[in-house]
Amino acid sequence: MEFDKNTLLFGADPTPRIVAVELGETGTVRVHRRETDGSTVTDVEPFHPFVWADSDVVDLGIETEKLRGDLRYGWLITVDSWKELIALRNGLKNAGRDFFAFTDPIQHYLTATGRTLFKDLALEELKRMQLEVLSVAEVGDPGNNDHVMSIALSDNSGWQELIIVDPNNVEESERNALRRLTALIKERDPDVIEGHDLFRVHLPLLVARAKKLKTKLDWGRGGGFVRSRPSRLQIAEKTIDYPKFAIDGRHFVDTFLLAQFYDVGMRSLAGFERTDVARHFDLCDSEQVSGLTGKELERAYLSDSEMFQRRALCGVRETRALSDLLSPSYFIQAQIFPYNYQDVIVRGNATRINALFLREYFRQRHSIPELPMPRAFEGGYTDIFFTGVARNVWHCDVASLYPSIMLRETTSPPGVAKHVQDSAQQLLRLPWIRAGTFRRFRRRSACHPDRSRFAEENDRLARQTRREGHRSRYRRNLLRPAFNCRGRRVACEKR
Repeated sequence: MEFDKNTLLFGADPTPRIVAVELGETGTVRVHRRETDGSTVTDVEPFHPFVWADSDVVDLGIETEKLRGDLRYGWLITVDSWKELIALRNGLKNAGRDFFAFTDPIQHYLTATGRTLFKDLALEELKRMQLEVLSVAEVGDPGNNDHVMSIALSDNSGWQELIIVDPNNVEESERNALRRLTALIKERDPDVIEGHDLFRVHLPLLVARAKKLKTKLDWGRGGGFVRSRPSRLQIAEKTIDYPKFAIDGRHFVDTFLLAQFYDVGMRSLAGFERTDVARHFDLCDSEQVSGLTGKELERAYLSDSEMFQRRALCGVRETRALSDLLSPSYFIQAQIFPYNYQDVIVRGNATRINALFLREYFRQRHSIPELPMPRAFEGGYTDIFFTGVARNVWHCDVASLYPSIMLRETTSPPGVAKHVQDSAQQLLRLPWIRAGTFRRFRRRSACHPDRSRFAEENDRLARQTRREGHRSRYRRNLLRPAFNCRGRRVACEKR
């Protein structure tokens, strides 16, 4: 079977070039697709969210479907709208019934249909807009009276625009700047809005200023407003609290988070500010321009100097270059997992793999197992083979053997359905996607004449890894991006 036709990994529905899905009117979703001419079309599709229940609920006056198998959740309840699903969950909870349901409507739709984002779409065809806001705080009242100095925008077509707020007429000029920003987002119609520290700095500032100036940030493809909720992300030993922003029909990607995930594997970044990450990857020609901050930046703004304009535009160029380098693996994962693009980035590996299993259970109309009860365990074997100072160490790593042992010995948790156990060999192929896929990215074209040969190479590597003795030799992990190359430079000196 051709690798990208594997329905367990890529979903059963081959609908191509979906760039976003959003909840529509009652009982519908809007599916946004990219045409080959670059335009975006929107289809309105029916939406039937569902719940897995542990027993028949006919006594509650609810119709159910009996699923195959004898696992814990063997009854499927389907409703006609997201509002009905919320009411159903509340009713089942009040009735003391056990059930399992997704909390994200987009995951519901993608799981039920077998669709995923970005099939047959090159990364270059995704419309990505970069955003950076520079602000100043008034002396004596920090936080309450911050105002925007400039809003810099660019996209992956090479377009860019700088909106500067007039320091002599701040309120009116800032209001006009926010309106211009909204107009440009609607005009350029990006699929993705990128920024460094987008969630913790730029979007909260824009939302706060828009609220104070009574200006709408209706950036959604269907006219929806920017919204947020508190969120927490665990990355290795770090816990990051941040406001998670969302907008209907588009995705937000924060390169600050991409850098955090990158450093889990590499442990090489000196810091996580944009200038730190850009310096690490050698992405900017002028550190003097890139690192202009604080009072020097404010003086450049007030004097309307060329240096301020160069600094503002350099920020979005660096953000675009960072995204070019750090986001491709997540773009590929969005073709596999039934999640929004921005959600794929922050989901854990186990959660993403679990989503594949649940999608396959749903497709085969099979009951699903209950969650295992947490239990204490002794832990893995540890030992100390060396003490003291290790000198001239080139690389040190600790690899987890549990996944390799499970694959080699074909072991699965108890209670897992037979057809899911049989899928272990399919999942074994998942980590080997990168080798061929990144060759395609290096060609910078989805229509490269060697594209089919690269796909065949993916399958060859996957077959090879199934042979005993090759599992570690070809071990690559799609789910943990590891980029060892330096990026291209960004011309910060040019306006």
